[in-house]
Parts: sequence; structure tokens; C-alpha cells
Amino acid sequence: MVNKLTYIESEQYNPYKNLAVEEYLFFHCQKEECILYLWQNQHTVVIGRNQNAWAECLTEKLENEGGYLARRLSGGGAVYHDLGNLNFTFLVNKENYNVDRQLEVIQKAVAKFGVCTEKSGRNDILINGRKFSGNAFFDSKGYYYHHGTLLLNVDTASMSRFLNPSKAKLQSKGV
Repeated sequence: MVNKLTYIESEQYNPYKNLAVEEYLFFHCQKEECILYLWQNQHTVVIGRNQNAWAECLTEKLENEGGYLARRLSGGGAVYHDLGNLNFTFLVNKENYNVDRQLEVIQKAVAKFGVCTEKSGRNDILINGRKFSGNAFFDSKGYYYHHGTLLLNVDTASMSRFLNPSKAKLQSKGV
């Protein structure tokens, strides 16, 4: 049972620092605690733990334009982060881990702005049938985290310039 809720909002946009804070929180979350960590990265491509950076993003272009490439602990696909993207992480122990409940928190928060969303598949949130939030997961030693992106006002031109998804993947996700 969660007896302690901790809310942390990052005040900087460096992906290496933000991902390091996420990892630190993961390994220091108390047994009956739920941590909600909100963060943003600037001009960044973040890849999952098993991805090939050169297959997922145009690494040279990203580097030449001053962007960051970072790898996260969780799996999942490559994502582009800028200041129009809000990232969230729920960190809890196994007993308190409930992805549906955590996604519901996000959906209720968005609904307060008059936006209707729906869950799709295992880890997406859609608005009008189009992907608005992708989510990924990590667990170790009885602790879990679920993190995701909220595409609020992302520079889609930059996103498409740096990411290298297959056309089939874009069509299947409704992006």
C-alpha cells in the first residue's frame, strides 16, 4: 500500500542528468512510496536499452545540430524530446505497480484540459485515434518504473528529421 506520495519536477533540460535522476529515484524509492517525476529534455533522441542508435535515428545529423542521444534503462522505441514534450515517470515497488492506474492518472490530468483520450494496446494513449503518449517499463529487485511521453507541442519537423522509423510503424501507430 502506498503511504507516501513524492512529486518531483526537474528544473533543467539535460537528458543525461534527467535520466540519471530517474535511475537514482528508482534505486532509492521506499517500499510504501510512489514517486511521480516530471521532466523535459531539450533537442534529444532517447532510445530503448536494446535499440541500435544508428538504425533508429540519424545520429550524425543530430550531433551536427547540437542534439543529444541518450539511452534509457527501459525498452521500447526511439523518441524525440524537446520542450514541447513532457515526460513522466511513476516509480513504485512491485506491490504498488499498476500500469492501468498510472495511465488513468495521466488520462485524468489531460481530461482537466478538456481532452478526451483512450488507451490503445499495451502502452499508448491516443487522442482522436492518434498517438499522444508512448510508455515504457523497467523493473529490478522488486521495484518498477513506468515512464512515458506526452506530446503537447512537439516540433514535429525536428522529430521527423532525426528519427528513422519504418513507414509501417508510423502507419500502425497513427502518428
